[in-house]
Amino acid sequence: MSFRSLRFAFLLFLSLLGSFSLWGQDGAVERQPYLDLRRYYIGFSLGLHLPDVRISNSGTVNSTGGRLWADAPIWHPGFSIGMIGGVTLVPQLELRLLPTLHLGDVPVVYTDGQKEVERLTLRTSSLQLPLELKWSAVRWGNYRPFVVGGGYAALQLGARSNDLLHLRPMDYGLRLGTGCDLYFSFFKLSPQLTFHYGVANILETRRPDLHDDPRIRFTEAVTGGATRMLLFSLSFE
Repeated sequence: MSFRSLRFAFLLFLSLLGSFSLWGQDGAVERQPYLDLRRYYIGFSLGLHLPDVRISNSGTVNSTGGRLWADAPIWHPGFSIGMIGGVTLVPQLELRLLPTLHLGDVPVVYTDGQKEVERLTLRTSSLQLPLELKWSAVRWGNYRPFVVGGGYAALQLGARSNDLLHLRPMDYGLRLGTGCDLYFSFFKLSPQLTFHYGVANILETRRPDLHDDPRIRFTEAVTGGATRMLLFSLSFE
């Protein structure tokens, strides 16, 4: 996931956020003026995400006498659904726990430096448990911008032991995002854009089960991988 792509996504989101801001100022009545005075709250979220795996290649000669390089060149959108539980620490600062199910996959392409040799699908579905702080600006009419930051742990789902690229069961990392609370008569809607940065090596490179299998060259070509994700979500509280 390149910096240029991330910059474009954030600029697009900020433009949408500006449109929401103007929409939130329609009418002089401030909806649910006491909503943010609550101590605890719950909600749910729906979203779309772009998963990615940053693969580190070994570049060494494999057991068949050749070299292979792996990359994840294409984004496949995935679906996310989760719950939200929060506690207000001070009027503008909240602590939130967001157990979320992410369903998706990442295409991985192998080349020998000249042509494509193999194309695999890496299942990246996971049950993620983020813990984050949410800092909100002073409410203006019926909208309130915010930023979030924190960490997460994730349990990988759907990986099979005989996959050529096998994911380790646990992942963890950092997340940073921005969004805006929009206040309606009966609920609060919060569009949010969040970037996830995995810091763990998620690929299992020790594969004794493939010792006598010529396909082990696909495992020998990589030394590790780290997850990345760009998530757009809509939260309802």
